[in-house]
Amino acid sequence: MIPLIYGNKFDQGFYQGLCSQNANFNCRNQIPHTFIIPFNYPFETIPQVFIILDHIDVYVKTDFRIQIQDATISNFTLLVVCLTGQATCVTIKWYAIDDQRFQIISAFNTINFTEMTYKHRNKNVNQGFITLISHNFDEINFNLSISKITSENVTVSLTKVPEDFQQQVQVGFQIILGPKEAFQNFDCYDSTNNYSKNSIEEKQNAWFITPFTGMGYPNANAVRLHKIYEFLGNSLLQYILKTWDFSFPPCTHCHGFLSYVLTTKFYSLNLDQLEVKQKSQLGSATSISVHFLENNQMLNTTGEFNVTLEEDLTNIRIDINVVCPLGKWIESNFEKCLDCPIQKLYKQNYKCSNTLKELVFKIQYSKQAQAYSELLINISENLCDMKQILYNQKLEEIIMFSINLKDI
Repeated sequence: MIPLIYGNKFDQGFYQGLCSQNANFNCRNQIPHTFIIPFNYPFETIPQVFIILDHIDVYVKTDFRIQIQDATISNFTLLVVCLTGQATCVTIKWYAIDDQRFQIISAFNTINFTEMTYKHRNKNVNQGFITLISHNFDEINFNLSISKITSENVTVSLTKVPEDFQQQVQVGFQIILGPKEAFQNFDCYDSTNNYSKNSIEEKQNAWFITPFTGMGYPNANAVRLHKIYEFLGNSLLQYILKTWDFSFPPCTHCHGFLSYVLTTKFYSLNLDQLEVKQKSQLGSATSISVHFLENNQMLNTTGEFNVTLEEDLTNIRIDINVVCPLGKWIESNFEKCLDCPIQKLYKQNYKCSNTLKELVFKIQYSKQAQAYSELLINISENLCDMKQILYNQKLEEIIMFSINLKDI
């Protein structure tokens, strides 16, 4: 698929600027190097970028560090430095995605890492992988792995061999999270010799991804690893990971496909029932309150509130109590659903009086698909509204209802 010239949604490339034979690059003596890498086409908004090490030629005892420093709609910037030792050549594959169903978490140049939990924003991400992009090349075997993904966080662990290795370990990595659909045929391998995989069937609208997650060290003065991709025809390819000149550095590496065109779509709640009760006597102590009946959560103060509905909760009942003072009228607007073909809005006005002192809106929603629902409720003296946050290709805030008290 050819990306759009403007409003690009995904992009990829190969960069060799971190090699002495290809550019004016000599990674040593703590001298920083900055590289600006252009996208093939501009994006509409700033994309998320991650990188994969494709070729490694780095001396042992080198503290090699690399990080994505900045990204714009047209390029991103790499900052590279060797605090000790020397790196002769490191080539990368880079990938850029403008899709909020993915989330990329970067942990560049982390010192003495053993386990860390990172907060993510999209509650419906449920799968992912790690790409190791920098570390200090020392005499230790280690591996990074995702140990847990929840609706709030992702936890990454580092295992050392031997476990009691006392020196600090600097690692830099990125976590790529998304819906399960995006990750196809991902497998990881511990290799101590040249590795090859034949007859890999290509996937449509997907990238073949080959991240490292761990590294060991041979009886040699350098770590040298090189990836080869050969297309065999009939949508088949061969993948090879090998070394040269010295013994093979033990490593943990993965390969699989990352789909960049997704069918997974998240929808707003459907309004199934709306009942309005008018009361001539006050029953509420506060002017506006919102009560989620399923989890007995009551919001009865002014402010902004985040409410998450669990993925297995299919029917959602909410009671909204609004005090109706004399001299005011209440305007209510309830969206039926995001994709309704007709009658999308229920709109009604109510005039406060001696016989109408309080309104109770009893509403019931249902989900179109099993997923977490993230709601943003705003309560002020004369206003109550609720939005649902949706992570699709773009971040959307869908207005579910608004209730306004206005002067007559």
